[in-house]
Amino acid sequence: MDILITALLVVFATVMLVLEVAFIPGFGFTGFLGILAMLGSVFYAFMQLGIVAGWVTLLVAVLVCIVLFLWAIYGNSLDKIALKKNIKSTVKEQDMALFAVGDRGFAKTRLALIGEALINGKVVEVKSESGFVDEREMVEIVRISGDSLFVVKVEKE
Repeated sequence: MDILITALLVVFATVMLVLEVAFIPGFGFTGFLGILAMLGSVFYAFMQLGIVAGWVTLLVAVLVCIVLFLWAIYGNSLDKIALKKNIKSTVKEQDMALFAVGDRGFAKTRLALIGEALINGKVVEVKSESGFVDEREMVEIVRISGDSLFVVKVEKE
Protein backbone atom coordinates (compact mmCIF):
# COMPACT_ATOMS: atom_id res chain seq x y z
CA MET A 1 0.00 0.00 0.00
CA ASP A 2 2.87 2.37 0.78
CA ILE A 3 4.36 1.80 -2.68
CA LEU A 4 0.98 2.62 -4.24
CA ILE A 5 0.72 5.85 -2.25
CA THR A 6 4.24 6.88 -3.26
CA ALA A 7 3.58 6.04 -6.91
CA LEU A 8 0.27 7.95 -6.89
CA LEU A 9 1.99 10.99 -5.37
CA VAL A 10 4.66 10.91 -8.08
CA VAL A 11 2.02 10.54 -10.81
CA PHE A 12 -0.10 13.34 -9.31
CA ALA A 13 2.96 15.59 -9.06
CA THR A 14 3.90 14.84 -12.66
CA VAL A 15 0.38 15.60 -13.89
CA MET A 16 0.31 18.90 -11.97
CA LEU A 17 3.72 19.93 -13.32
CA VAL A 18 2.75 19.00 -16.89
CA LEU A 19 -0.43 21.06 -16.54
CA GLU A 20 1.61 23.98 -15.24
CA VAL A 21 4.20 23.81 -18.01
CA ALA A 22 1.91 22.96 -20.92
CA PHE A 23 -1.39 24.68 -20.27
CA ILE A 24 -1.08 27.33 -17.56
CA PRO A 25 1.50 30.06 -18.27
CA GLY A 26 3.50 31.38 -15.36
CA PHE A 27 3.98 29.73 -12.01
CA GLY A 28 0.85 29.25 -9.96
CA PHE A 29 -1.11 26.95 -7.74
CA THR A 30 -0.75 23.84 -9.91
CA GLY A 31 3.03 24.18 -10.07
CA PHE A 32 3.22 24.70 -6.32
CA LEU A 33 0.95 21.70 -5.76
CA GLY A 34 3.07 19.59 -8.12
CA ILE A 35 6.31 20.47 -6.35
CA LEU A 36 4.71 19.88 -2.95
CA ALA A 37 3.41 16.46 -4.07
CA MET A 38 6.82 15.53 -5.50
CA LEU A 39 8.57 16.48 -2.24
CA GLY A 40 5.86 14.67 -0.29
CA SER A 41 6.35 11.49 -2.30
CA VAL A 42 10.09 11.52 -1.61
CA PHE A 43 9.54 12.21 2.10
CA TYR A 44 6.88 9.50 2.32
CA ALA A 45 9.14 6.98 0.57
CA PHE A 46 12.00 7.67 2.97
CA MET A 47 9.76 7.45 6.04
CA GLN A 48 7.59 4.46 5.10
CA LEU A 49 9.57 2.39 2.59
CA GLY A 50 13.15 2.86 3.72
CA ILE A 51 16.32 4.49 2.49
CA VAL A 52 16.68 2.56 -0.78
CA ALA A 53 13.11 3.28 -1.86
CA GLY A 54 13.53 6.89 -0.79
CA TRP A 55 16.61 7.31 -2.97
CA VAL A 56 14.87 5.60 -5.90
CA THR A 57 11.88 7.92 -5.50
CA LEU A 58 14.20 10.93 -5.29
CA LEU A 59 15.98 9.79 -8.47
CA VAL A 60 12.63 9.38 -10.27
CA ALA A 61 11.52 12.83 -9.05
CA VAL A 62 14.72 14.48 -10.26
CA LEU A 63 14.50 12.74 -13.65
CA VAL A 64 10.85 13.81 -14.05
CA CYS A 65 11.78 17.41 -13.21
CA ILE A 66 14.71 17.39 -15.66
CA VAL A 67 12.54 15.95 -18.46
CA LEU A 68 9.81 18.52 -17.79
CA PHE A 69 12.37 21.34 -17.71
CA LEU A 70 13.87 20.26 -21.03
CA TRP A 71 10.40 19.84 -22.52
CA ALA A 72 9.47 23.36 -21.39
CA ILE A 73 12.60 24.87 -22.94
CA TYR A 74 12.85 22.88 -26.17
CA GLY A 75 9.18 22.06 -26.69
CA ASN A 76 6.42 24.36 -27.84
CA SER A 77 5.04 24.94 -24.37
CA LEU A 78 6.60 28.42 -24.07
CA ASP A 79 4.96 29.57 -27.32
CA LYS A 80 1.72 30.34 -25.47
CA ILE A 81 3.31 33.10 -23.44
CA ALA A 82 5.57 34.47 -26.14
CA LEU A 83 4.61 37.71 -27.86
CA LYS A 84 3.69 36.80 -31.43
CA LYS A 85 2.24 39.99 -32.84
CA ASN A 86 4.35 42.30 -34.92
CA ILE A 87 3.50 45.97 -34.78
CA LYS A 88 3.68 47.38 -38.27
CA SER A 89 2.02 50.76 -37.87
CA THR A 90 3.67 54.01 -36.91
CA VAL A 91 2.41 57.48 -36.21
CA LYS A 92 3.39 59.91 -38.90
CA GLU A 93 4.11 63.50 -37.97
CA GLN A 94 1.34 64.85 -40.20
CA ASP A 95 -1.16 62.60 -38.37
CA MET A 96 -0.24 64.06 -34.98
CA ALA A 97 -2.71 66.90 -35.49
CA LEU A 98 -5.52 64.33 -35.19
CA PHE A 99 -4.64 63.63 -31.56
CA ALA A 100 -4.70 65.73 -28.41
CA VAL A 101 -3.96 65.15 -24.76
CA GLY A 102 -7.09 63.72 -23.16
CA ASP A 103 -8.25 61.75 -26.21
CA ARG A 104 -9.38 58.26 -25.28
CA GLY A 105 -9.39 54.97 -27.09
CA PHE A 106 -8.86 51.27 -26.61
CA ALA A 107 -5.70 49.18 -26.63
CA LYS A 108 -5.78 47.05 -29.77
CA THR A 109 -2.84 44.92 -28.66
CA ARG A 110 -1.34 44.31 -25.25
CA LEU A 111 0.75 47.32 -24.37
CA ALA A 112 3.94 45.81 -23.03
CA LEU A 113 5.08 49.41 -22.82
CA ILE A 114 4.63 49.77 -26.60
CA GLY A 115 1.70 48.56 -28.66
CA GLU A 116 -1.25 49.60 -30.81
CA ALA A 117 -4.35 51.50 -29.79
CA LEU A 118 -7.49 52.62 -31.59
CA ILE A 119 -7.86 56.35 -30.91
CA ASN A 120 -10.13 58.69 -32.88
CA GLY A 121 -10.84 55.91 -35.39
CA LYS A 122 -7.14 55.41 -36.19
CA VAL A 123 -4.91 52.51 -35.21
CA VAL A 124 -1.70 54.07 -33.91
CA GLU A 125 1.42 53.02 -32.10
CA VAL A 126 1.40 54.20 -28.49
CA LYS A 127 3.70 53.98 -25.49
CA SER A 128 2.35 53.20 -22.05
CA GLU A 129 3.45 55.38 -19.15
CA SER A 130 1.64 53.29 -16.56
CA GLY A 131 3.13 49.84 -17.18
CA PHE A 132 1.42 46.95 -18.94
CA VAL A 133 -2.06 47.41 -20.38
CA ASP A 134 -4.15 44.47 -21.62
CA GLU A 135 -6.01 44.34 -24.92
CA ARG A 136 -9.36 46.14 -25.05
CA GLU A 137 -8.56 48.29 -21.99
CA MET A 138 -9.45 51.97 -22.26
CA VAL A 139 -6.43 54.29 -22.56
CA GLU A 140 -6.02 58.05 -22.55
CA ILE A 141 -3.35 60.19 -24.17
CA VAL A 142 -1.38 62.04 -21.49
CA ARG A 143 1.53 63.34 -23.53
CA ILE A 144 2.53 63.85 -27.15
CA SER A 145 6.23 64.07 -27.86
CA GLY A 146 7.47 64.34 -31.43
CA ASP A 147 5.93 61.39 -33.22
CA SER A 148 5.11 59.42 -30.05
CA LEU A 149 1.82 59.18 -28.19
CA PHE A 150 2.06 58.36 -24.49
CA VAL A 151 -0.99 56.82 -22.84
CA VAL A 152 -2.15 55.60 -19.44
CA LYS A 153 -4.79 53.02 -18.59
CA VAL A 154 -8.10 54.61 -17.65
CA GLU A 155 -9.49 53.14 -14.46
CA LYS A 156 -13.15 52.23 -14.57
CA GLU A 157 -15.29 54.91 -13.04
